[in-house]
Amino acid sequence: MKRVKTVGLTPDQYIALRWLHEFPAGQISQVKLAELMFTDSNNIAGLMKRMEQLNLVRRKANATDHRKKNIFQTKLGSSLFHKGKKIAEKLESEALSCLSSNEKEHFLELLTRLSERINEERNLPIDHT
Repeated sequence: MKRVKTVGLTPDQYIALRWLHEFPAGQISQVKLAELMFTDSNNIAGLMKRMEQLNLVRRKANATDHRKKNIFQTKLGSSLFHKGKKIAEKLESEALSCLSSNEKEHFLELLTRLSERINEERNLPIDHT
């Protein structure tokens, strides 16, 4: 996460943008994002307010429930997320460079199985990147 800071994102901002990237535009509410990030709605509301002021996201009232706010990435938010993701992928590559191709493949398969198991219990989408 320290390396991701070089693109101008805090760890929480990067994680929020990562989750927004995983879902279709406007499909994540602040409540859902709080659940995904294992925090409470007040923390997410503050984070989203700061991110909105930085033009990383925009919030819009939900069409069917005006108490809920759906979150959308802006072009700037998406751009910074993708820059941060490249850094994260490079770090992953560096960290796994000590493994052979077969070992890396097996390790990533095990991580995928663990992720699937955890997400099944939480009923969340699975990111295979």
